[in-house]
Amino acid sequence: MTLTSRLLPAGLLLLALAGCHKDEERRIDGPAERAGRELDEAAKKAAVHLEKANEELKVAAHKTGRELDEFADKAGEHLDKAAVAVGRKLERAGEKIQANAEAAREDEEPAKHDKK
Repeated sequence: MTLTSRLLPAGLLLLALAGCHKDEERRIDGPAERAGRELDEAAKKAAVHLEKANEELKVAAHKTGRELDEFADKAGEHLDKAAVAVGRKLERAGEKIQANAEAAREDEEPAKHDKK
C-alpha cells in the first residue's frame, strides 16, 4: 500500500467532518427565525420605552401632586382670610343690631314714663 492510498481515506474523512460542522456565521436563517429575532428586538425596545414612560409618568404625577398641595395650601389661606373678613362683618352687623335695639328701648322708656 502506498502512502497516498493510506492517507486518502483519512483525508476524505476529515473533509466530510469539516463539512458537517456549521458555524453560526455561515448559518442561513429561515424567515421564521428572522421574524422571531426581530420580534425579540422589538420587545426589548418596547420594554425600554415602557420603563422610560413609566419613570416620566411617576415624575409627572409627583410634580402634579406637589402642585395640587401648593394650590390647596393657597386656597386654604384665601378661605381663612375670607372667614376672618366675614366674621368681622358679622360682628359689625351684630353691633349695629344691638345698638339699634338699645336705641329702640331707650325710645320706649321715656314714652312709658310720659304715659304714667
